[in-house]
Amino acid sequence: MRRIDKQKNNILRDNSGETLVEVLVAFTLLSIIMVTFSQGIAFATRTEARATKNRKNADMAMNRFQTRLAAGERDTAYDQIAGVFNDRIKVESMTVNVDGETYTYAFYEMVQVGG
Repeated sequence: MRRIDKQKNNILRDNSGETLVEVLVAFTLLSIIMVTFSQGIAFATRTEARATKNRKNADMAMNRFQTRLAAGERDTAYDQIAGVFNDRIKVESMTVNVDGETYTYAFYEMVQVGG
């Protein structure tokens, strides 16, 4: 432990405190860290809002697709799938537009062959 000297000259000779330059450097580093942190928070907030909007639009497109399908609406004629099951599986695609975005769904249907 250091002995406290009551003389005025000894107090002024102690150089253990921070200098103005050290304080400015610390403040600058703190400012840079705070700006980086706030930009990260802003990016996360924008991304979350965009993801919520995309999910809502995708749900709305799926609802519209199911409604159109239940009503018997068709966008394109059936296309046959090439391969082993080409006479039994038919595929149809349907597009739905929601808020400027186009969603395309494929609908597969099994067809009974023979009697």
